[in-house]
Amino acid sequence: MGAFRAIARSVEQGVTPRDSIGGDAITPSEYRIPCCQKCERQMLLFLQFDIDPRWSMPFEDGSHFLLFMCPLCNEIPSFAAYSGGQLSGDYWSRTEGHYFACLSKAGSSESIRLAEAILIAKELFFEPLKDVAEHLPDTIRLGGEPFWLQEPEPVICSCGSNMVLISQIAENYGFDKQPGAPEQPDSFSANQYCLFLGNEVYIFACPRQCDSRAVWVTVQG
Repeated sequence: MGAFRAIARSVEQGVTPRDSIGGDAITPSEYRIPCCQKCERQMLLFLQFDIDPRWSMPFEDGSHFLLFMCPLCNEIPSFAAYSGGQLSGDYWSRTEGHYFACLSKAGSSESIRLAEAILIAKELFFEPLKDVAEHLPDTIRLGGEPFWLQEPEPVICSCGSNMVLISQIAENYGFDKQPGAPEQPDSFSANQYCLFLGNEVYIFACPRQCDSRAVWVTVQG
């Protein structure tokens, strides 16, 4: 399985890209922009993209991935639902509630949700990595095998499927904020936001896509 890297470029005015950092969110119609369960603040879209057939992932091509996080509650995700690699029940509902991830199947009814003007929207384009075994800083990787900074953490969905890596986001990857937007609490930069305190982020999903919320996010650092 090959691996790709995301290249971020400016978004043309009036365009809502399906592959983006920030910007307007393309969500399943039944979902609105989620709110943080800790502070009730509306979350920010950090990342969205369609599953590209070039990535050779065992997901339905064109499925749409979304990752939101609260702009105030910059914390790591919970490990409470993880025990020996097996996830139980609707594990996605037993996080701290400060982030939201989903992978909706292609052809699902969708709506465009307008973005709050905090992050600078950037369109993503994807290029293959020549050395999939190399760990690259300041990179969003798609596909391939996880490059673990510490001990490997294989994950099994509650439906029994071995979960598959969708994306790995490098430690201290920065999401540029709009001029004048508030600084993110506990970020490593006054000009950038980060995910989960800037740790290395690993995003897995169930290959059966047993539920659109069957996504597991973990971090190492």
